[in-house]
Amino acid sequence: MASKIIVAAACLLSLANAELQVVNGKIKITTGTGAFCGDTVQFISQHLGPAYEQYGEFLELEFIPWGRATLNEDGSVTCTWGTNDCWANRLHRCAIDMLKGDQDAQMRYMYCEFTQRPAWLLGSYACAEQVRLNLIAVDYCVNNPNLDTLDADAAAAIAPAMAADAINFVPAIVFNDQIDAALHNEARQRLVSMICFALAEIPDTNVTGCSI
Repeated sequence: MASKIIVAAACLLSLANAELQVVNGKIKITTGTGAFCGDTVQFISQHLGPAYEQYGEFLELEFIPWGRATLNEDGSVTCTWGTNDCWANRLHRCAIDMLKGDQDAQMRYMYCEFTQRPAWLLGSYACAEQVRLNLIAVDYCVNNPNLDTLDADAAAAIAPAMAADAINFVPAIVFNDQIDAALHNEARQRLVSMICFALAEIPDTNVTGCSI
């Protein structure tokens, strides 16, 4: 029995190394999030947050706060879980856009939103305040969606991953812009391990000691 377990573990390690790749020194992780979604809470709080803390210098993050919303022909947005869901996701889009160029701040912001959940539960800008965004500018963005393309951009960006024959799950997790349902499923269970093994294949990273 022990030998079977060892062989299975070896096969899993080989599969992980073969699938997740480092591209030009980085692993890009795109996460389609949903303000209401408990699975998004779990992924960001238990997997992406710890992974970024350990390997942030090797990661390129992209957040697409959209959930399973629908962009209507008139430009309005309909959300699965109602007004709070729409409002919080819109806030997340505004904040992430305003934090462009500061990946650390984007990660801190989303970690705050999906551990404390002030936007979803309280309609609060508390996490935006934590990352020192101008709250007047944030409020203006949230309440004037007709003045930008954030909604349309998010809808278009996440659509391929949310197709019925693709990932079709929130959070949708995509690596290096390549949709792969198997990698998505694996990431929901052991993202830190996946990243560690991928980086360990590159000597210059000095990453060692990976475990399943």
